[in-house]
Amino acid sequence: MTSIRFSGTWPWWLVLVVGIAGALWIARWYWRDSRHLANPLRWLLPTLRASAFFLILFMLAGPTLFHQRIEGQLSRIRVMLDVSPSMAIVDVDQQGRSRLRQVANWLVGEESKTEPKIGWLREMQKHHRVDLLLSSTANGDPLLWTSQGLAPLPKTDSIAIHGTDSKLGDFLSSALVQNRIDATINATKKENSEGVAAVVLITDGQSNSGMSLADTSLRFSSEKVPVFTIGVGSETEPTDLGILNVEHSQRVNRQDTLRGTILLKERFTAGTKYQLEIKSLEQVVFSKVMESMDQGPRRIEFEIPAEPLVDQSKKRLLSGIEYASVPIDLSFSIDGQIAEVSVANNSFTSSLWGVDRKNRVLILDYRGGWEMRYIKNAMERDSTWETVVSIGQTAFEKEFFPSSRVNLFDFDLILATRDTVRKFSDEQQNWIVDFVSLSGGGLILIDSKRENSETPIESILSPLFPVRSVPSQNANDNQFIRVSPSAASQSAFQLGSSSLPNEQVWAKLAIPKSIRDVSLEPGAEVMVEVIATAKDKPPQPLVATKLFGQGRVIYFASDETWRWRANVADLYHQRFWNQIATWGMRAPFAVSDAYAALDSGSRIYFTGDSVTVRAKLKSDDAQPLENALVQAVLERDGVRHAAFPLVQEMDARGFYRATFGPMPEGTYSVRLEVMGIPTDALTLQTQFIVQPPVDIEMQSLACNTESLRLTAAMTGGEFAMLDDASSISEKLKQFRTGKIVESQRLHQRTMYDLEMIKEMGFCRGIENYSRHLTGKPAGA
Repeated sequence: MTSIRFSGTWPWWLVLVVGIAGALWIARWYWRDSRHLANPLRWLLPTLRASAFFLILFMLAGPTLFHQRIEGQLSRIRVMLDVSPSMAIVDVDQQGRSRLRQVANWLVGEESKTEPKIGWLREMQKHHRVDLLLSSTANGDPLLWTSQGLAPLPKTDSIAIHGTDSKLGDFLSSALVQNRIDATINATKKENSEGVAAVVLITDGQSNSGMSLADTSLRFSSEKVPVFTIGVGSETEPTDLGILNVEHSQRVNRQDTLRGTILLKERFTAGTKYQLEIKSLEQVVFSKVMESMDQGPRRIEFEIPAEPLVDQSKKRLLSGIEYASVPIDLSFSIDGQIAEVSVANNSFTSSLWGVDRKNRVLILDYRGGWEMRYIKNAMERDSTWETVVSIGQTAFEKEFFPSSRVNLFDFDLILATRDTVRKFSDEQQNWIVDFVSLSGGGLILIDSKRENSETPIESILSPLFPVRSVPSQNANDNQFIRVSPSAASQSAFQLGSSSLPNEQVWAKLAIPKSIRDVSLEPGAEVMVEVIATAKDKPPQPLVATKLFGQGRVIYFASDETWRWRANVADLYHQRFWNQIATWGMRAPFAVSDAYAALDSGSRIYFTGDSVTVRAKLKSDDAQPLENALVQAVLERDGVRHAAFPLVQEMDARGFYRATFGPMPEGTYSVRLEVMGIPTDALTLQTQFIVQPPVDIEMQSLACNTESLRLTAAMTGGEFAMLDDASSISEKLKQFRTGKIVESQRLHQRTMYDLEMIKEMGFCRGIENYSRHLTGKPAGA
């Protein structure tokens, strides 16, 4: 391959500009002496003099004939560079250069007036075909540069941080995937396959998502492709203070307290004090002076009264609209006044819904036992609930059930005993099925083991039950109550405190004496179970649940949770029932007015999540508006982003729903458009926020040398830190199967002419050399 390169003292573009300008000026000057001659002689002298000047000046660019040929076949080396955020860290004693900048200078070279350094890539491309890939790029193509085709080396500025996490395992495995693709393409073209001879992975070793490096290394080992790992960064954890994550509920009632935990990173001297603050609309709502413990991630609990948060948020909302939920935006920050490696993780933003309406619950118990009476008292003492109660046979002699399906749908939760189900008519049972499956209402069924309850109830409600009856076991050798792993992550089943863990609280609760024997239906899961003393006896389900349509059904195998009040009164019993009722009920519409209601689900979604928008429409006479053409319009930053049609829920009059996504990051407002209704008449609007997943990239910032050494050892490669990477170059020599022979030639006459011009001075040299070329004697 032959090409022309420029290696002179002036850049070619400057020579071109100055040469053309000077040639035009010289041609104009000599035009005075030749303009009286006839064509074409009048143009000859100016053209020759201008051309001579341009060619002489062009020699300053150092035009060089460059020739390159390949002897043998070059082996292929794939260099894979981690460009995740942790590579932006500036370690101690690195003269302000980030990890990625150190790598870029090593790969490409450093320009210096005194001693320029040749990059590693230039040395490697003499004997290999080298591909440089980045772990994440804006256009999705990881290939930044390849030595094939004499492509110039990439600029150091083109090697930049991108992405939010480290998926080193996925990134590394892509080399094998691309290797198979290349082999397939070459086979199709009937060409020799250029497989990857070796992979060089340059990283700090921090991989926080995706496939593990160990699993990926096994695949490389099986395909006999060695991975050489080059570690970057300090091997000890640098000084850093940060907020790694914040956990709290997505909704909080006005009368409740917002509780949550903050996961902190403390990597500095133990005993150092720093400030932790939580703000809502720029007002401090929580503040605490912390003292470093210099250990692993540390969890800090916080409690904030919800009422001030709700009141503060309501001040910025529109009037004339009923807000069942108001957005509460929180900002978390820490300030340690210390020299830390990164301040990017010193703040965290979050948001949730503050519920500003009472939840409506229908309580039905034909027998009127102790259980339901205690539950009724617990919920009536909680100001967040509005209860409609029918307990006892006398109450059931009156109208105990809502008179219409629409009235039933105004409730958020139905709480009934198993005996009461026998009193429902077929029509009422159908309404309950629709209430749960179509409108998303919650249903809690309380069962018991009594003489007339042994036979299963065959009714329209049977498909809702998450359990089925099994033969009774007379032996009662129960030992303690335990929450299942599924329940452990749900706030509804959290009864513990800082002094007494949740598992110990449940184990201390009184065990019901009467528990109905049941087994789970498909799709259901146990939330609370009773552990038997006998090792051969399986746990007995006490609380089970399953999703049915849009709603949730919760089943209790006993009606004796009132025994949990023994010696502690309402400490656990009332708290549990308020939590379980909130967990099982239908999520209310966030905003509503006389004609519509609108809700967009969670306040925060993560990229990749689906978003569900619900709406309820009424006509002018307050009746459900059916079969309307409805769409949800999404705006981002005040600009219309998208519109999605809402479909009427089957057999649910006036209820509409749409699920869409995933959505890009941003804050979205949602409003309704209904065919036939003026846009100005539909003023309802709600919001949701789409955020990237919690960034765990900055949890550990030290170079993970152990993982990189293991990867190299498993694949037959070698590990080295960046400062000692010359050893990797020596090891890669074993893969040389060819080389590139380069030659360049600068004309000897050109060299002589350049020296002459330099000795005589630029202007005088150009003048004499021009006369020499044109045959005009000196001084003429």
